[in-house]
Amino acid sequence: MAVLRYVSGLLLYFDAIKTFARTIMMSERKIIRFLITVGIVLWGGAISFGSEKPSTMQMPATVPPAGIEMDSNMKFVSLSLKDSVMYALRNNFDIEISKLDSNASDYDITIEKARFDPIFSMSGNLQDDEVPSSNLLQVGSSTATVITPYRSEGKIADAAIRSLIPTGAVMSLEYQIFRSYSDPSPFQLLNPSYTNFIEAKITQPLLKGGGLFYNRSLIYIARNNKKISLSRFKSKAIEVSNSVQEAYWDYVRAVENLKVAKKSKERAEDLLEKNKIQVETGTLPPIEIVDAEAGVASRVEAIISAENTIKDREDELKKILNFAGDEIISDAVVIPTDKPDFEPRVFELKDTIKIAMEKRPDLTELHLATENAGIQTRRRKNELYPALDLSGGIRYTGLGSDVSDANDSTFSESYQGEFFTLAFEMPIGNRSARSAYNKSKIGERQTKINVNKKELDIVVEVRESVRQVKTNIERVNATRKARELAQKRLEVEEKKYEVGRSTNLEILRAQENLALAEFEDTRAIIDYEISLGNLEAAKGTILDGYDIKLEEDPKT
Repeated sequence: MAVLRYVSGLLLYFDAIKTFARTIMMSERKIIRFLITVGIVLWGGAISFGSEKPSTMQMPATVPPAGIEMDSNMKFVSLSLKDSVMYALRNNFDIEISKLDSNASDYDITIEKARFDPIFSMSGNLQDDEVPSSNLLQVGSSTATVITPYRSEGKIADAAIRSLIPTGAVMSLEYQIFRSYSDPSPFQLLNPSYTNFIEAKITQPLLKGGGLFYNRSLIYIARNNKKISLSRFKSKAIEVSNSVQEAYWDYVRAVENLKVAKKSKERAEDLLEKNKIQVETGTLPPIEIVDAEAGVASRVEAIISAENTIKDREDELKKILNFAGDEIISDAVVIPTDKPDFEPRVFELKDTIKIAMEKRPDLTELHLATENAGIQTRRRKNELYPALDLSGGIRYTGLGSDVSDANDSTFSESYQGEFFTLAFEMPIGNRSARSAYNKSKIGERQTKINVNKKELDIVVEVRESVRQVKTNIERVNATRKARELAQKRLEVEEKKYEVGRSTNLEILRAQENLALAEFEDTRAIIDYEISLGNLEAAKGTILDGYDIKLEEDPKT
């Protein structure tokens, strides 16, 4: 039934061409009108596909540097976490590379659409031969007894426009002028003579290579590849955002640890001053000062180590933000303005997994790859069919002593020809097409397995992230309790020391335990903040938390 519909449609098309051609005969002006009309039709068929404009990625409307506070001497830069993420997305090299990959995929779509662009061609040929002839009819003499020279001259000018249309058919319009001259020309009515013809032709594949889907499928694949590149861009943006939040909170942790170290040093110095006073009054032996000084010295070493850690964490953050490439702010001190704030949050596991399945761009990428594999399989199935091509067209031919006369003759209704061709071709065995089809089916199955595997990975990743958030909530509650107890223990030891029931060693040990508890409390809170970011990344919603939208420009 499909073949009959094709044939019926083509016959109607040929009748339409014939009727249309007859309406434009009788003058050279009508010839020009005919050529322009057909050219517009062919060109319009290609324009209907449009050209793919390069897309641009919509980044946050707020320019990140506007949210970054700098002092007049460029000695420090104040950064919030959101500012850091936005700045990284605009300046990170990996993001820039991924964005360029996405923009480049626009041209792949245009390349596939270009298959339907009309092709205009022109050619010319000149041939001038002089040969000996013993043919009496050719030389025009019945009494010639010697070989006579015979000269023939031919000039051909040809112009054609052809285009592939979405059904797989190739439409063409060709116009040719042929000038011939011969000497001698005993039996020629016209010498020189002009033979012109104009021909409209269409060749439609009925099986292999035919149909809208087959001929547009490469465009569908290119468009899906564009979406894949956008998904990869978003995946890279999520990865960079998560790396920024981890680096930012690690830097905040280092800053907070320095504060704890300095506070511990202040306690040790306060104990040293008290001991000096008691030694001067004679209530303590001088050896007690040595223990207090040793305690101060160990706190100084902890501060030096904490300051070095701050520089390391700051450099890691600057690297992700690409501050190193900015001579103005590369040496400035980064001051984080966001502080860890412990607000326990509850996540429903099933809802979280559902969100991740909808939002994760890497899963979207695999779904698109599966769709492309299915399209490719359908293409390969079409190529299993034998080639059955139906061709047909109309030709008008004319003859005259000059171009004008030949054109008038061409577009008269006297010399019209119609032709139809049905061509069949089938490779014996068809092993190449069958192998390509089977290979394509395997590839499609692989992509479906990859989707299932990624879904399982996402479930495990989300479960681990939710579990880590819950664990860190419990850690924060535990470390806070431990810090409170360490603070009470120090207060008790200080009161006992005042009445002579404790020693410097116990006081220093209590101070050290408190400092350790404060370190652990800070660490637990920071780990909680990081685990929240990791969970948002696992869900694919971390960009939403910073009000960042990454999508194709709607104008394209």
